[in-house]
Amino acid sequence: MRGPRWLRRIRAVLLLMLLALGLTALPPGEARGMQQPLRVQLRWLPQAQFAGFYVAKDLKFFENEGLAVSLQPGGPSINGLQRLIDGEADVAIGWSSDALDLRRQGADLVNVAQLLQRSGTMLICSAESGVKQPLDLKGKRIGTWFLGDQFDVGHWLRSHGLDLKDVRLVRQRPAAQDLLDGRVDCATAMSYNEFQTVLRAGAFQSRLFTVRFALENSGFLEDGLYVRGSDLQDPTKRARLIRLLRGLARGWRYASRHPQEAVAITERYMTHSDSQHQADMLQEILKLMDLSRGFALLDPVSFARSAAIVGQGSGHEAAIRNAAEGAWSLKIWRAARIDGPQRGPLGPAGRQVFSALVQSPWFYGLDLVGTAAFALSGFLHALQRRYDLWGCFILTLLPAVGGGTLRDLLIGGMRSPPFIFKDSTYLLVVALVVAAGSVLAGLLSSGAADGQRFNRVLGVCDSVGLATFTIIGAQVALEGDLSWWWMPICAALTCAGGGMLLDVVTGREPRTFQGEPYEEIAVAGALLLIVGLLVADQFETLQWPVLVVMILSWIFVFVTRQLVVQFNLRSWSPG
Repeated sequence: MRGPRWLRRIRAVLLLMLLALGLTALPPGEARGMQQPLRVQLRWLPQAQFAGFYVAKDLKFFENEGLAVSLQPGGPSINGLQRLIDGEADVAIGWSSDALDLRRQGADLVNVAQLLQRSGTMLICSAESGVKQPLDLKGKRIGTWFLGDQFDVGHWLRSHGLDLKDVRLVRQRPAAQDLLDGRVDCATAMSYNEFQTVLRAGAFQSRLFTVRFALENSGFLEDGLYVRGSDLQDPTKRARLIRLLRGLARGWRYASRHPQEAVAITERYMTHSDSQHQADMLQEILKLMDLSRGFALLDPVSFARSAAIVGQGSGHEAAIRNAAEGAWSLKIWRAARIDGPQRGPLGPAGRQVFSALVQSPWFYGLDLVGTAAFALSGFLHALQRRYDLWGCFILTLLPAVGGGTLRDLLIGGMRSPPFIFKDSTYLLVVALVVAAGSVLAGLLSSGAADGQRFNRVLGVCDSVGLATFTIIGAQVALEGDLSWWWMPICAALTCAGGGMLLDVVTGREPRTFQGEPYEEIAVAGALLLIVGLLVADQFETLQWPVLVVMILSWIFVFVTRQLVVQFNLRSWSPG
């Protein structure tokens, strides 16, 4: 019997519920519906250079992210980035030199993660070559692969007064054979591969002349993770890239904690292997990464340096410079949240731009003007109280640097010791204000400092200091990786902390608590800065939006402070 209709309906509902429960019980990859495997094109044949990929695949870190990943080996006859352009791969590992040159020719390649954050390219000269210093390279035979490594050599030579014309470049064979056979005096080598081969061949490092380009700020970036720019516009493909990066981060971190197991896993993908060489390679590769903080995070400054090296070496400086615009994106890295959620209104690229602008000479000049203005206000208080020279120095010092010092003591960590101990210029400004003020105090009439013109100039300088210190305080909070609400707090503390210390020492109530808007202006300026930086953060590869936001925030604080002084505006008081 089929049973009553109501019973059949109940059975159907129960069946659907059981089916839903069964789907949720499936492994993550099946529950999400494994798509076609994500094809990752490696740069070379299987080796420990890519151990994190093999570990993530074998230990199912990719699968746990809902991904099926196909690892495609490279080789001497395989151009991985070209395979990416042709649609034969979805992701490819490539050097910035190759990527920039292809972009110059019209390819839409974008770096979404930088696996090796330091260059592994080296220059090695044999003991028999007689090279003991850079100038000894003149006339020597230098082996390169002509894969872009010659650009690194040329850039380094130019930094030491030589040029590629001063040496003889020779196309070298793999595995440093030409250097070991004496066919060349020097050779380019990867620190994780050929250099290890040379050392294991019996050459002692102390007898070799070696140059690690990464240590001399002259190596371009290698082993970046590149995708087609159009794929970043597809939400589905973006999601797969995010999961790939998360799984890859787990793979590399596992490899760093279990290197022997990682080598064993890697060797399963190799036809033949030297286990010790692979172990040495993995150890060196891990040195070129930053796994503890910022795994695969691309440094825009390093990428810009790479573009300069490639442009200069290839002879296409302007074209490579244009190709570098839009050649990288941190959106996939940030969405993967490898190191936790973003704190503050700016991502890594924006923070770097913001920090560079705050440390620029023109802004530093404004900082010193504001410091001098705050110092002068303290010196005038000391004169009114007829303090001696030491008392004048202390009262001049407190408003000038007291707020920033309190801020740094509060933050600690990277701000320890406080800024005043790292840059003696601020103490010099205080000393100059005391010296100049002491001389002028003896020459000018007693009422000169109370004149309207003098007070107007002092007020303008004070406003300059307030606007500048607001931005500096906010930037310090951001640099300290504090949450966004600490930016206005640090801005207010930087601006008014020194004045409050002055009031405490001189035994009077803080004037900023008595209705005169001061800290409030700094807080409002910092909040405006935060909103502006949130907008600027959408243009991660551009510097000018951050600069515009800084200028607007600075003008807002300066003008608001001037209006308060001119119209004697007062803060609202409860009751």
